[in-house]
Amino acid sequence: MLPSAEPAGLLEARIQPSLRRARVWREVENQALAVGRGAGTASWVLVGILIAAYLLAFALSVKVRLPFPAEFTYGEAVVLDGARRVARDELLYPPPDRLPLVVSAYMPLYYWMVGHLMRLFGDGYAVGRALSLSATLGATALLVWSVRRVSGQLWGGLLAGGLFLTQNMTVLLWAPLHRVDMLALGFALAGLSLATAGRTHWAVLPLLAALLTKQSYVVAPIAVALALWPRWRSSLGFAGLLGAGILSATGIAQALSDGWFLWYTTVANANPMRLDYFLAQIYPFLHFNALPLLAAGLMLLLPSQAAEKPWRWYFVVALLTLSGIAKVGASSNYWLELTAATSALIGLVAVRLAALPRPRGAWGHAGLGALLLASLLVVAPGYRAVVVEAGVILPAGGAGSVAAQIALAPALAAVPGDLLTDDPSLAVAAGKPILFEFVIFRLLAEQGLWDQRPILEAIAARRFEIVALRMPLDAPLGDTEWTAGVRDALVGAYAPAGRAADRWLYRPRATDVLAEAIP
Repeated sequence: MLPSAEPAGLLEARIQPSLRRARVWREVENQALAVGRGAGTASWVLVGILIAAYLLAFALSVKVRLPFPAEFTYGEAVVLDGARRVARDELLYPPPDRLPLVVSAYMPLYYWMVGHLMRLFGDGYAVGRALSLSATLGATALLVWSVRRVSGQLWGGLLAGGLFLTQNMTVLLWAPLHRVDMLALGFALAGLSLATAGRTHWAVLPLLAALLTKQSYVVAPIAVALALWPRWRSSLGFAGLLGAGILSATGIAQALSDGWFLWYTTVANANPMRLDYFLAQIYPFLHFNALPLLAAGLMLLLPSQAAEKPWRWYFVVALLTLSGIAKVGASSNYWLELTAATSALIGLVAVRLAALPRPRGAWGHAGLGALLLASLLVVAPGYRAVVVEAGVILPAGGAGSVAAQIALAPALAAVPGDLLTDDPSLAVAAGKPILFEFVIFRLLAEQGLWDQRPILEAIAARRFEIVALRMPLDAPLGDTEWTAGVRDALVGAYAPAGRAADRWLYRPRATDVLAEAIP
């Protein structure tokens, strides 16, 4: 006998509480989703406002820095001196057994381009800085184009480009410098952009140009080769073309430099790695990059798509090579490739999260917006300092060592003869050639990689009409940029001549022959 059907009223009474609870949960979920969407919208609006404000600061800084007649970071003057030699048809990589003793530490392309541009537009920092800035803007455009093409959304590309220029201030600081880095990065991003479009063989050309600008730009070629795998024929073909280009260019440069090209770009550029230097560098790196790295890392949690592979590998390989900041002399330029990779992945992950079904996609997109907002707020004090520098300090002639350099340069320019200084930018400001690069040759001498006799003989012969140093010769050796041999030679051949603009000046002592001739 079948059981009697349960009365409808009793059944309704039993399920009504469950229905009410479901409705309550749906309302709570909808309210939470609305709050999340509101918070996410607010975060993204603020992200857009901050990026726009920082871009204005970027433009102001570039406008003031581009024509400024002094270097902003070590190396600008040394690179300018190399470009001047190219413009005069002199050797870029001369034998290091005679003066000038200046290390052209990088591959020749930037020097060559700037040297020929200087023939057209004149001498000074502005020409090379304009080239670096043009490369920066070109790199940004390539980043926008590639991310838009891969993601299918222009706003993803614009987000990547805006973050590239603003997220950690690194590009802001390096874009208007007379250094090789931004040109190398521009070529590297051109190669990656071609690879994301499936043009891997054409990508060889800009990637080779990047390596011929700065030899450490191996991350992008490695990323492209890995992205081609497991199509091993394509991967090996790409590597073969690039390798043949590098070997050919190296052979030509080695022949034109009488065999000294590799010494300059490998031995002389191989500064020692130190743990204490790494620890000093890693703190500012994490301070400015921890949150953007976390945002970019979200991309690695999403299923991979074929067109994204070059950017994914670029991020991973750049992160793995970060240990290079342990090299003595490394600076925030070692973050540039990781900055570009991080920006590209954030643009891609933003589009991917926005396309996910709700509520997961809405919450993910809102969380990413909050993360980016926090990362942009971290650098707000730095941008405030940039605006003060561009609006007040630089128009007044600079401050500290920069102001001292500008003040002393005319007096040194009026002194006939050669200048020896441990500040290469001072020599450039005075219109004098850099004849000895103290910092690098000290490191080379201490490692047994260079014989000091050429500079010691030049000092003993009173080759220099005046010596201008940032520290006095009797300062503790550990606080200076010269070896004990160079110090002793200077003490023996040069006498103190006073102090001006925070520089200690020395003049040649009377020669032994002249001293004996005086009764």
